[in-house]
Order: sequence, then structure tokens, then C-alpha cells
Amino acid sequence: MNILFEIINSLTKEESRFYKLFAGRTNSGDFRKDMILFDFIKKNGEQYDEQIISEELYRDNKNSFYQLKNRLYKDLNKSMMLQHMSKESDIFTLHFVLLSRVYKRKGKLELSLHYLKKAEKEAENIEAFELLSIIYSEILSLSHDIVSINVEEYIEKKRGNNERLSWFQEMDLLLAAVMNKIKITQNFSKKDESINEILQKTLNNFSKNKKIPKSPKFRIKVFQLVSRVLLQQHDFDALEEYLLHTYKEFTKDKILTKSNHEQKLTMLSYLTNCLFKTHKYQQSLAYAEILKTSINEYDGFLKDKYLFYYYNSLVINYSLSDKNKALEVLKEAKNNDVIQNSPTFSVFIYLNTALIYYDQKKLSLSAKNLSRLMLQDDFVNIGKSFQLKIHVAELIVRYDLNQTDVIDAKSKHIKKTYAKLLKDTNFNRDNQIIEIIRLLIYCNNLTNNKQLLKKITDLSAIITDDQADDIDVINYNFWLKNLI
Repeated sequence: MNILFEIINSLTKEESRFYKLFAGRTNSGDFRKDMILFDFIKKNGEQYDEQIISEELYRDNKNSFYQLKNRLYKDLNKSMMLQHMSKESDIFTLHFVLLSRVYKRKGKLELSLHYLKKAEKEAENIEAFELLSIIYSEILSLSHDIVSINVEEYIEKKRGNNERLSWFQEMDLLLAAVMNKIKITQNFSKKDESINEILQKTLNNFSKNKKIPKSPKFRIKVFQLVSRVLLQQHDFDALEEYLLHTYKEFTKDKILTKSNHEQKLTMLSYLTNCLFKTHKYQQSLAYAEILKTSINEYDGFLKDKYLFYYYNSLVINYSLSDKNKALEVLKEAKNNDVIQNSPTFSVFIYLNTALIYYDQKKLSLSAKNLSRLMLQDDFVNIGKSFQLKIHVAELIVRYDLNQTDVIDAKSKHIKKTYAKLLKDTNFNRDNQIIEIIRLLIYCNNLTNNKQLLKKITDLSAIITDDQADDIDVINYNFWLKNLI
């Protein structure tokens, strides 16, 4: 792997701009070889040829070129750390500790203590007990030279922090008990106990230290694990109830702060999608607007990461209620710089556009967008299984367009390209529908073809329509049933 290329290729416009300002802080001359190398790699992308730029800058002096690459690599790392430090609470806290050590070596002990106290305050806010242990040790070490430090106070703080550190071991045991209870309780129907009741009982039974369940850090860990399990189980009713309850409780108890803002955005993203799954579309859109507002909090420092989820929530909802509105949202997203830098930009734009056109019976436009999607560079970066589903969706659209020659060629291509995947029993449905579509193009009268009718009926009954809706790009069940 070419690390320097990977770093530069991953930079957003804002990150590239920040790097140039950072690099130009000491020398802003026109002929900067590091800047020339940076621009060359950024411009050429995957066609970047190291030999060309090496000869241009240093002719045959490979050693000088490698030194330049190393300097560019180090400056990029410093630039990224400086730009993103405030977004990572642990690193932001740790940098105060490092500053303290710098000033301690310089003999500026009061400055060293100043930064340790700032670090202590930040670490307390985010419950970073491991960092607090380091900070208290550093302060006690400084007390040998600064008599004004209240040693007894910090000894007690360190003891108290050691006790809190031991909570984490109990937390892990408690979380294991919670997760086990959820996993063995597979279904949370209205007749059974709710997920929140089960959680509370488990916490009461297993927690000896009553402070733990009230700890913001512990409560966020529980949220992360429980929501993930319910999502894996596709238990959207239970997930909806749990998320609404948790968001309300976290808001009331002021758990959600800048230090865990990402968890708030994750919760809201889950909520918009979960409410869509439980067919509460207006409520889903309402939470999407809360998500949008929350994305812009704290100067929008997580906007680049979560704006995609906002647009996605609008598209999935409007694709059912107002398809033209959904297309407008996609057009807006397509022109947004943040969305353009998303690794799944092409899939999001072209696939959703194709599916909306398909629902509108604009089959040619649907096929055109699917074809464009498959030509995009980032199509090869998505999972093979998802690629296969998209190819099958295109076969369905081509069949509805009566493009038999295209189907024949494309089905052979799919069979060859995804041969290994199609042998897996998990992709038996995909294999069968490809075969059915190939048989359909040679069938003159489906009503009289009992064998093909049976294949269609059997395939559409393997899983429920709702399950098919979750895993298929175009629902195989619905499409097959419309053929009969």
C-alpha cells in the first residue's frame, strides 16, 4: 500500500486547504517541492506515477525524493492531528498532558501544572478514568517541586479514581449479562416484557455498585450494544421503543454533550431509519429534522460524517410519499460537497434515482441510472453481495423493458463474475431468480408453462415480503407475484 497516496486521496477539500495553510506557515514561496508533490498526487489520483514526479523534481536523486516524501508524510500527519484534535475528546485531553510534559522539561513548572489542571477538567467531563490516573500521577510528581499543590487532595482524588476504574471491570460483566439476556429473549412483542423492563431488571439483579447504572459512560455503552443487537435481530418494534425511551431519558438527564455528540447523532440516525421501518413516516421525517439541527451543533464538527444520513432519511421517506420530492432531494445531495466526498456517493445517488424511476414506471431512466452506477469508480468498492443484488435489479428492469438480448448477455456475465458467490447457499434466491429471468425470455406463454410457474411460486414463498424488502434492491417477491 502507498500510504502517502492513500492519505492524500482521502483528504476532503477542507482538509487539503488546511494542510496548505499549515505547510505554508514557515515558507510561502512559489516553488515548494512538497506542495508540487502534493498537488501532483491529488490531481492524478490512481494514475499517479511516482517515477514521473521524481524525475521532474530531482532527476536521478532518489534519496532526495524519498526525503521529500517523508517530510510531506510527517506534515500531513501533523496537519490532520491539529485539524481533528478537537473532535476526538480523548486525544484533545491527552494533548494537554503532553504540553505539560514539554513545559516541565523546560523548567516552567507552573505552566506544566496549568495544563495538567486543564487536562483534569476535560478528563472528568468525559469520564476518562484511565487518563485521570495518568494526570493525577503527573500532578503528584510535580508536587515534589511545587509546594502549593495540595498533596492530600490529589491522593484522595487518585484513590477515588482507582475505585471508579474498577467499575469498568464490573461494567464489562454487567454489559455481558445485559447482552446475554437480550440475545436469549428473541422477541419483544406487546404481550411480552418490553426491552426497557428487561434491561432494568437485569441491571437491578447484577449491579452491586448502584452508581454504575447512573454513569453516563455506562448508559451510552448500554445504548450502543443494545441498539446493535436489536438491529441485527431486525426487531424494529423493540428498537423503536428502546430508542425513543433512551433519547427521552438521555435528554432529560443531560447525558448528551459535546464529548459524546456522535452518540446523539447515531441515535437520531437510528431513530429516523427505525421509524421508517415501522411505517411511521411523518415521525421519521420529524426526527430527520432534529438530526439536521443536531448536525449543526458545536459548529457542525461532525457534519461531514452525518449529513449523508439526513439526506438518506429524506430520500427513503419521500420515495414512498412524494417521489418527485425524493428526486429533488437527490439532486440537492448530488451537488453537495460533503455528500460528494462520501465513499458511497454514487451508490446513494444513482441507485435511489433508479429505484424511484422504476416505481414511476420510467423504466428507461431507471436502467440508465443503474448503468451509470456500475460505471462509477466506487461501485467496485461496495460489497460483492450488494453488487450482485444491483445486477439482478438491472436484469429485472431490462426484462420489463423487453430487452431480451441484453438480459442474455448480462445474465451470463453475472453468472461468470459472481460464480463463487452464487454457489453459497445464502445466495440461493439470487441464483434462482437469475435462472427464472433467463427462462422467461424464452417463454412464449407463462400460463401454459407449469414448470416455470412452479419455480416462480416456490421462490416467492421462501421468505416473507417484508424480509425480501429488507434484503433485495428490487423486491423479488413482489416482482415475481406480478408475473403470475
